[in-house]
Amino acid sequence: MLPKGFVDAAVLLPVWEGHLLFTVRAAHLPHHAAQISFPGGRFDDGETAEQAALREAWEEVGLEPGAVEILGHLNPTLSPFGYRVFPLLGHITRAPRLTPNPEEVSELLWVPIQELIEAPAYAEERAVTRLNQPPLDPEDAGLVQPGGGFKRRVWHYPWRGYDIWGVTGNIVHDFLERIKEVRL
Repeated sequence: MLPKGFVDAAVLLPVWEGHLLFTVRAAHLPHHAAQISFPGGRFDDGETAEQAALREAWEEVGLEPGAVEILGHLNPTLSPFGYRVFPLLGHITRAPRLTPNPEEVSELLWVPIQELIEAPAYAEERAVTRLNQPPLDPEDAGLVQPGGGFKRRVWHYPWRGYDIWGVTGNIVHDFLERIKEVRL
């Protein structure tokens, strides 16, 4: 069930030859400027998570939807900006020819998954106030904190001078935990 005031969004975790594709968001954007993210955004009317993630990856980095095989879904996560984010793992099936949209993306990062596994990751607890959003309803999954925000753990993955954190860090953590389970 979608908590009141939240909007659905999807992100794609594109995998190519043992690397995850991240974007560095453009510095002029009003939210999360210059932060590390996965290609993604809110659903358009009638879209599924898969359709939204593939469309956004096309719009942001020029990743052709036909070049991506969706392998599965990770756990949805809530953003303090009022989004319920559905992460999708996608295998890029042929050599990508990417063109970042300069209105949204300043840089592309191909991060080796093994380096993320070995990164000195750390987590912090944050009390989050939902910015520019109505307060959560107290019945919404026990998330509500005083003031209408919610409490969450935020993962950080330092990588070559970048800090992969927030919703993206939490998605990376979920992804890596699943890899570790398979490897055991």
